[in-house]
Amino acid sequence: MEIRDNENICILAPMSSKLDRSQCLRLSERVLNDNRKIAIDLKFVQDCTIDFIETLKNISSIKKIGIFNIPSDIFVLFNVMGIDKNLKLFVCEPDFEEDSRQLINRQFSVL
Repeated sequence: MEIRDNENICILAPMSSKLDRSQCLRLSERVLNDNRKIAIDLKFVQDCTIDFIETLKNISSIKKIGIFNIPSDIFVLFNVMGIDKNLKLFVCEPDFEEDSRQLINRQFSVL
């Protein structure tokens, strides 16, 4: 896992292409033990297990985190499972740092 630290921001970038249970445990320990603003960079990730999604749900109930560089397959899962309601999703790192241009699924319907 690559860790990019700043004075008030910590960015975690898993280096494996698939996030499984062991990666999730390492990720959750790091996120919960840090007091700074934290984001997860998914640029190297191509697939994830249900453990990763459950870990994100658990972490988001305790601490606010951001996620960026989300692959399209995982982004669809986040929207279908409602993860986007608990986490802040961004397109890129500068958007996270500025806390602007957040990805939001509005689910509009035509009447």
